[in-house]
Amino acid sequence: MDSHTKKLNRTTKMLSVLTRYGFENIIDRSNFKKWKLRHKTPVNKPKDIEAVSVYQRIRLALEELGPTYIKLGQLFSDRDDLLPIELVQELKKLQDNTTEEKINVVERVSKELGINPNDYFEFIDEKPLATASISQVYKAQLKNGETVVLKIKKENIQEIIEADLLIMKDLVEFLEKYNEKIKKINFSKILETFEISIHNELSFNNEYNNIERFRRNFSESEVNYVHKTYKEFSNNNMLCLEYIDGIKVTDIPRLKAEGFNTKSVALTGFDLYMQQVLEHGFFHADPHPGNIFVTLDGKISFIDFGTMGILTPFDKELLEDFVQYLIQKDAEKLINTLQKIAINYSINNEKKLQRDIYDIFELVDMSSLQSIDIKLIIKKLKLIFQENEVELPDYMYLLMKGIVLIEGIGRQLDPDINIYQIMKPYAVEIIEKKASFRYNILKRLSTVKEATEVLSSLPNDLKSLINKVKNNELTIVHEVKGITLIKNAIDRLVLAIIISALSIGSAILVMANMPPKVYGVPVLGFMGFAISGFLGVKIIVAMLKK
Repeated sequence: MDSHTKKLNRTTKMLSVLTRYGFENIIDRSNFKKWKLRHKTPVNKPKDIEAVSVYQRIRLALEELGPTYIKLGQLFSDRDDLLPIELVQELKKLQDNTTEEKINVVERVSKELGINPNDYFEFIDEKPLATASISQVYKAQLKNGETVVLKIKKENIQEIIEADLLIMKDLVEFLEKYNEKIKKINFSKILETFEISIHNELSFNNEYNNIERFRRNFSESEVNYVHKTYKEFSNNNMLCLEYIDGIKVTDIPRLKAEGFNTKSVALTGFDLYMQQVLEHGFFHADPHPGNIFVTLDGKISFIDFGTMGILTPFDKELLEDFVQYLIQKDAEKLINTLQKIAINYSINNEKKLQRDIYDIFELVDMSSLQSIDIKLIIKKLKLIFQENEVELPDYMYLLMKGIVLIEGIGRQLDPDINIYQIMKPYAVEIIEKKASFRYNILKRLSTVKEATEVLSSLPNDLKSLINKVKNNELTIVHEVKGITLIKNAIDRLVLAIIISALSIGSAILVMANMPPKVYGVPVLGFMGFAISGFLGVKIIVAMLKK
């Protein structure tokens, strides 16, 4: 089936679902209206659907439309800076909403790997251990006795998502054309980010590489455990991973029953997350409780590496600056760093922005350690970003989401936990690092290296410039702003010179007593004075008007 046919089939499904949940007005105003008239399908609306709130209907429609739309809803479930809080609350219900699909696991393993599963596996459970929107996870045991899990993509999921993305692009194009607010939000950029993210999740090769990179980063850690991967039983549609026999990080009764100190677990988990962000620049993008386990020997184990936040060395340095100035409560430097981080921004009133930042500092100072709400602080930051049209790179939104999730887990494990206080040692470490002799020497060397590279390329640049001049290929484009004002000033200057010349000439004629005369006054001299006087008055009036 070609992409056009897939798109048409999915469009039929979308129109049917939108109609079912009372969104005919969107169809009637969109480019899909004519297409709907040509492809009529009977629609059975749920009873009393009109009595259900519009936000509930949006969530129900997304659920019925399937994985791509559920993922999109999940993406927006923490964007309360963009959407009404009622809609965000509904979208949060999508987090764990998935439909189990019947998969013949043995047959799929044989098809994907080209092997007889009975030769390598002692058993494979037919019932999924877990179900997600893109894949399902099955428990199995290898012939050598090792317990593993098989993460298998749902049937035709790739084709469904690709068709959905094509429809979403058409829909966003229409909405941005007719809705100024959606255009201002830059929905097309959000969709572009979403497309990259979901393609990463669809690639199990990408997830395999993420796990291996994460393992290398924590190869010497005594408190973080990364599960084994089995390359021989993995490909782009299936992953074979070690089964983690651990305790869900928020299962407090079981943690206590096994003798674990929940406060220590909370601090260790947060410390590992900060290491991922500030040390490795490679962090888990969705650290919710179902993705973090405590192993029976007391180690923390993260699972599900489909989407990761990635920081370049430059991003890491800017993020370190942001943390430092946030802890130091330096609003001016914080804003300056924010401008460097941002992709785009439009700060109309920097003084107001500083006051808004100081309001957050005050909120932290006035709150007790137990009552500081990191969710509220991040929400206020997002609103500040929105007000100043600050568009941040993807990693910043992933990081804010991650910190909120980690803080929520930490607060369940230790109600007295305070993220702001825990972050202070990291800020102190950053400050000490940046004040160190070694750091500053390396920084200077880096600057010298950049300058040297610029200078080394200068001769070639100059040679290219000279060649263009020789061949008459050099074009200089110069824009002069305020050209009208300059023209007016030049016109007045010319008039002033003419007036001066007329005045001097007229004075010479009068002094020379040159005929013809009227009442003993030379006519030409009198006319010269009259004209210069008229022009002089004109210039004065024009200047007074300006």
